[in-house]
Amino acid sequence: MPARSAVHAYRRFDVQAFHQRWLEGVPEHKRDWLLPAGWFEQWATIILASDPAEHDGIIRAPAGVIQDVREYWSAGKAFYDPEGITVPVLLLHAEWDRDVTITQMANLFPRFQNAPYRRWTEIGEGTHMVVMEQNRWQILESIKAFLSAL
Repeated sequence: MPARSAVHAYRRFDVQAFHQRWLEGVPEHKRDWLLPAGWFEQWATIILASDPAEHDGIIRAPAGVIQDVREYWSAGKAFYDPEGITVPVLLLHAEWDRDVTITQMANLFPRFQNAPYRRWTEIGEGTHMVVMEQNRWQILESIKAFLSAL
């Protein structure tokens, strides 16, 4: 997206093209295991039905993330001040996440210096969409353990 173009409320999103994007970075021999047959199709059916303006597999998705990437992430500016957070913090990350890198996580975690309790959990064999994949239970167990420790 050119830096000067306006960011509208929604962007157009090709649901089938997202399947390929979802699995980028996942080793070929793990793709069927990570996202078994039928799982993506079930998600796609639900997500397509959620947009009354859906047409030919294209839905609207909120475009605020585009604005955030442009104004903050790409510009190297912080979206918020981690040092200002004074409540417990849990960071969850998956091994094959292409949207948030492990380097970004490693740089972010120590900045929560004023949080009374902080935890970073790395989930193996997952993407940015890990909550909808085989290892989703690890995410749920991590949240449960974090909350139990408070």
